[in-house]
Amino acid sequence: MAQDPLCLLCVEPRFPGRLGAVADWLVRTRGYRCWFFCHGVEPQDRWPGSTGRGLEVVRFDVGGVARERSVSWTRSLERGLCYAYGAWEVIEARRPRPVDVVLGRSSGLGSTLFVPAFAPRAPVVNLFDYYYHPRRLDLADELVDRLPPDYVNWRVAANAMDLLDLENGVVPWTSTEWQRSLYPSEYRGDFVVQHEGVDLRRFRGESRRWGARGRSIAGRPVPEGAKVVSFVATTPDRLRGFDRFVSLANRLLRERPDVICVVVGGGTVTRALDVEHFGADFAAITMGREPVVDPERFWMLGEAAPDIVAGLLSASDLHVDPSRPYVLSRATVEAMASGAVVLAWDSEPIREVIDDGRTGLLVPPGDPEAAARIALGVLADPGAHRPIGEAARELARGRFDRDACLPRLAELLDDLAKRSYAPPKRGGG
Repeated sequence: MAQDPLCLLCVEPRFPGRLGAVADWLVRTRGYRCWFFCHGVEPQDRWPGSTGRGLEVVRFDVGGVARERSVSWTRSLERGLCYAYGAWEVIEARRPRPVDVVLGRSSGLGSTLFVPAFAPRAPVVNLFDYYYHPRRLDLADELVDRLPPDYVNWRVAANAMDLLDLENGVVPWTSTEWQRSLYPSEYRGDFVVQHEGVDLRRFRGESRRWGARGRSIAGRPVPEGAKVVSFVATTPDRLRGFDRFVSLANRLLRERPDVICVVVGGGTVTRALDVEHFGADFAAITMGREPVVDPERFWMLGEAAPDIVAGLLSASDLHVDPSRPYVLSRATVEAMASGAVVLAWDSEPIREVIDDGRTGLLVPPGDPEAAARIALGVLADPGAHRPIGEAARELARGRFDRDACLPRLAELLDDLAKRSYAPPKRGGG
């Protein structure tokens, strides 16, 4: 029978990753016991508080082509199978018991594919991120005339492990309706759509003090009367629209001497979706092609701790999300929760969270003049746009706060575990 509270087995390529915060919340608030199997780990200062206190991290190794950072498209399936087998080997060797429910995130690697061989009765819930389409969405729309054949083939093959998971009876879970819509129609009805939530504790409390004096960002004082324009991404790459932001920033810096543009994010491009810049420093390339007109008012913070990001967003007069069509940025949700006015490039995923003119402002992707006009309008009269920031704040806290989202996920896990271990009904007669 299922335990009370439940015993959870998590599998994800890296810890904490996306599921670490979920597991931490379940351990802290619901009393779950969790084994978290992963191949790699992030620095310990990023580990959640319940690690070692109900949340046990177990690393596993992989063999064959799964050891390689990237492989040719012809070996994508082989790589995923090797990875899934490596996860199963360690789980089988460690034999964590009991296991009431399995929570996985494949990231195209099939992390939980063979787990049912170890725990055949435990339901498996998998978080699915993104289904690749050969020649559309993300950057493919812009690169359509110069997509290398091998890259197109890789985009097709990259879905193989996700399709194997779907065919083998996992409960598919994704964060937004747009992400669900990307998958083949025969699977869409099986998906549970539930955002895993964002930690918004840093943004709780009273509403922001608009125009407050004494603002500072990462310990650097903001001049009185300055207008702060923010951009936040793990990596300032093309997918998240850093090139678009630099163009807009230069326009704002030229026209308003009181503007300061602040960028969080660093490192080289790690998403293979950008075939032209993979492994390169896209930020440096972009600013080499289009130099910043006033570097003293263009602050590059690099990678920053969550508290620094929260401080920036709380000080921001305008947050810019110029992403191409891709999974919703966590920073956009955090900016909305802070009460900042968000200016985003219009796309299906962004329209799922921003109602133009009510909870944010949208601009057509191919219209930089419109982006500049709208941004300058916000900076000229922040007070007139304050209701947009406040409406965004309420939406984000009601819809994306982790403490609001994860109880619904916990109910799903509890229900699946109870049904899985319920005794079969006897026939009549």
